Amino acid sequence: MEDALTHVDDSYIVLETITSRQIFLNVKRPGKIAEEFSVKKQSKPNKLKPSVKLYNNYSDFTRETFIDRMLENLQERGLVAKVAKDLNINYRTTLRWRKYYEGTEGVEHKKSEQNSGPKSSFTAEHSEYIKELLDNDPHLYSDDIINSLTERFEDFTISKSQLNNHLRNTVLITVKKPIFEPEVRNSVGNLQTRFEWFIEWKYSDLDFTKKIDEAAFHINMRNN
Repeated sequence: MEDALTHVDDSYIVLETITSRQIFLNVKRPGKIAEEFSVKKQSKPNKLKPSVKLYNNYSDFTRETFIDRMLENLQERGLVAKVAKDLNINYRTTLRWRKYYEGTEGVEHKKSEQNSGPKSSFTAEHSEYIKELLDNDPHLYSDDIINSLTERFEDFTISKSQLNNHLRNTVLITVKKPIFEPEVRNSVGNLQTRFEWFIEWKYSDLDFTKKIDEAAFHINMRNN
């Protein structure tokens, strides 16, 4: 064997040929063997916990709305995908609902065990009244709807978060947060002043993409 140590001048060192793995393990220090075994044991990959898959919990009203939309034009190509996108429903979920309807001619409602928590205080009459309010004025605030409901229906109480959740998930109405600006910001005089500044800078050598105070620019762009 090349580069093997075959001769030693020191008489205290004895060379011995190891002929088997068992002899090697007997000669090797026990502490080192135990250490290597511990490292190998720790290097075993830990069992990964199965990931928890979240499912969308669609209301019965959403399920019924999907079936109604499907029945309007059964022959239209790609109708399932179109309605699923319009109602923001998972495509595979709508396929299951359609298959269930074709087999039973009924809507696949939520199971009773999924309806946990307090019962909603909204009724069909409340939903119809909200639709009438929004048909007359689509820009109503949540506070206005709550006040109108409490005036129309005796002993009816609802929080703003419950109302917004009902509008989004049951009535399928978008709730948007308004952004207010001072009247002086968009006044005629202010707009004219900003326009004159723009014309003055436009025909000057000022390059707004290079010669600009970035920090001051962002501060002035805030909604004050």
